[in-house]
Amino acid sequence: MIESPREAERAKLAAPRFEVLSLPEAPIDEAARRALLAELPPLPGDGAHAAVSITFLAGAGTRWRASLAEAKRRFSEPGAGRSEAAEFPDDAPRGLFPVPDYTRGRDGARRVAMAAYAFDAVRRIERHIVVVRGWEKEIDELALAPSGISRDARAFFTQRGGPEGQVYGHGDATLQCEELWKNSRYVVTNFAGDANSALTVELALRAFARFDARGIELGAIIPIARVDAPSYPVYLSDEGLPIGFWHNKLAGEAPRGRPAPFTNVGIRVYRADWLARALHEMEAKYRAPDGRGAYIWDIPGNDPAKHECALDNVDNHLAGQGLARVMPISLPRELTPLKELGEYRGFVSAAREVQAELSAARL
Repeated sequence: MIESPREAERAKLAAPRFEVLSLPEAPIDEAARRALLAELPPLPGDGAHAAVSITFLAGAGTRWRASLAEAKRRFSEPGAGRSEAAEFPDDAPRGLFPVPDYTRGRDGARRVAMAAYAFDAVRRIERHIVVVRGWEKEIDELALAPSGISRDARAFFTQRGGPEGQVYGHGDATLQCEELWKNSRYVVTNFAGDANSALTVELALRAFARFDARGIELGAIIPIARVDAPSYPVYLSDEGLPIGFWHNKLAGEAPRGRPAPFTNVGIRVYRADWLARALHEMEAKYRAPDGRGAYIWDIPGNDPAKHECALDNVDNHLAGQGLARVMPISLPRELTPLKELGEYRGFVSAAREVQAELSAARL
C-alpha cells in the first residue's frame, strides 16, 4: 500500500526535545558522544557526591534459570566435562556469573562477575546502593571490588517481599530504600545484566546539571538508543516529549501515539525530590493492603498476578506530568543483556566494545 504525502508526513516523528543541548539528528556514534562530553561542562566539585546509584542485583530471571538448568543437564552426561555454567550455584544472582574482564585489561584474560560492568558504569559516583537477596560477600569480592567501589562506599539493601516471599518490582524496591537516597540530588539506576557504559551515565548527569542551572524542572532523564525494532519502545508527542514507555511484561495497553525508533538501555537518572514525589503519589493511588498483613501494588496495565511497581511505571508517571526527557545518546550495544546462556557471546562482545570506547574517551 502506497502512503499518501499526508500520511508520510504524519509518519515522521519529532526529534526528542532536549532544551539544553543540540543533539545530532543522525544516529549517534562514538565521535559524537565524545564531542558531547567535551561540550557539557563537568559536574561541580560536589556533583559526584550529590548523586547516588541504585543497582538491582537480586534476581536471576526465568530464562536464566531455564538455560542454567539445561546446561547442568548437558554437562552431567558421561564424558561431558565441566563448565562454569555447570558449577554456577542455582540460587546465585545471575549478575555473579563469570565473564572476561575488560575493565582491567584489553585481553580479558581475567574473569569478573558480569555485574562488575554495571558497577563500572557508575564508578565515578561516590555512593552506591545495591539491591540484593543474599550473596553480599561474593558481590563485594567479584563485582564491586574489581570496579573500584569500596565497602565504605556501598550499602546493601534487601527488598521486603509479600507472604510468599514474592517481591513487587524495582520501583517498589526504590521506594523501600528511600532513606538511603532521599538526601541526594540525583539517583542513577541500572541493572546488573547489561553492558552499561560510564560515558552514558556521565553525559546524562552533566545534562541534568545543565537543566538545573537553567531552572528547568525535570524529574527524569532516560538515555535511549536508536534501533529499528525497539525492545522497549519510547512514545513521543509531536513536540518531542516522551508520553509513554512500553514494556510488554508490565503494560497491558501501549501508550497512544506512534512508537519512536528508540529503546531505553536500562539506565535512568532521576532528580531525587521528583523521584520521591512520584513514588509517593503512586503509592497513595495504587498501593493497598492485601488482606494478609502485606501491601501490594495494583497499577492499571501491569500483570495483575504480580502486583508490581516498576521503574517503567515511574517513568510513565513523570512523563505524564511533562517532567521526563529522553536523551538519544546511547549506542544499541548498551542494551545487550545476558538473560540466558545463549546470549553470553553477545554480552561479552558488547562489554569489550564499551570498554574500548571508554578508553578512547579517557573516562
